[in-house]
Amino acid sequence: MNKTTLLALAISSTFSLNAFSAETSRFSGEIFLLGGFSSTNSNLSTENNARLNNLNGSGETQDEFIAVPLGNLAYDLGQQRNQRIYLGTSRDDLAVGDLAFELGYQYDFANGTQIDIAFLPTVLSGEVWANPYDTDNARSETDVDGYAYRVKLNQIMGSGFSLDLAVGKNEIDNEQIEYRSLHRDADVYFAKASYAFQIGQRSALVPAFSYTQNDAIGAAASYDRYETELTYYMVHNAHSLALTAGFGKTEYDAVNPIFDKTRKDDHYKLFVAYEYANVMGWENWNFVSLSGLNTTSSNIDFYESDEYVVTAGLSYKF
Repeated sequence: MNKTTLLALAISSTFSLNAFSAETSRFSGEIFLLGGFSSTNSNLSTENNARLNNLNGSGETQDEFIAVPLGNLAYDLGQQRNQRIYLGTSRDDLAVGDLAFELGYQYDFANGTQIDIAFLPTVLSGEVWANPYDTDNARSETDVDGYAYRVKLNQIMGSGFSLDLAVGKNEIDNEQIEYRSLHRDADVYFAKASYAFQIGQRSALVPAFSYTQNDAIGAAASYDRYETELTYYMVHNAHSLALTAGFGKTEYDAVNPIFDKTRKDDHYKLFVAYEYANVMGWENWNFVSLSGLNTTSSNIDFYESDEYVVTAGLSYKF
């Protein structure tokens, strides 16, 4: 997971209790500008470790300062304004844990259910090493092209239960891994269920469970991932606080021919997010501060990684 994905998870912890701005205008949206510090230690990260000396340990730590602008725009439809179209990096994208441009449509039913249909043209895109296992030459980057379609059912029948389903595809532009069983072009299937338990009027507890199937060309690159997380939300006057903890397991389908083992990973994540509304008396301007930690342990040392990010900045709602 790269630092923008980690950042997206942390931001979703802060803002997932909010809804689109309820102004008289049919247009609404948000702009975020965050800056901070990130640290990554991973052999698979293309931000460092272009030269790999051996396959027996984890990558070198890369520290850097970051600036991340985000935004979304929505337009309400119908006389009752119970429909809308939207684009940008929405909160729904962030809640899934991906930072991607999205085009979507939402419809609010009278029974409390909201259906959300979206196309994410870049959600699985990015950059990877063409051959992450090359120890003879400096590794070169290659693009990953990917997209996804998603259907979400939020607050089904007015309850706290929500369901998120997605299907996607990613393709490596220049796959240079010698073993076909490690080739990474894949169809990806995702499902997530969550339930919000209200605790009083100003707090909630939201457990969630998700399943991801990565059906790659190579059996050793194909996996099933199971994740569970628990988020506590609290809002008091202008203050909002979110605490999120998660654990996941990834099980691969076949023996990795390089390491002669079937890969198994454990994932741990922890986020603390804080928001102060109308900072310094500025209407609709909010101070945001967050931090996140993501750790992967594996039965193969090469795949172990650690990542953390600390940011602060402002958001503006309109």
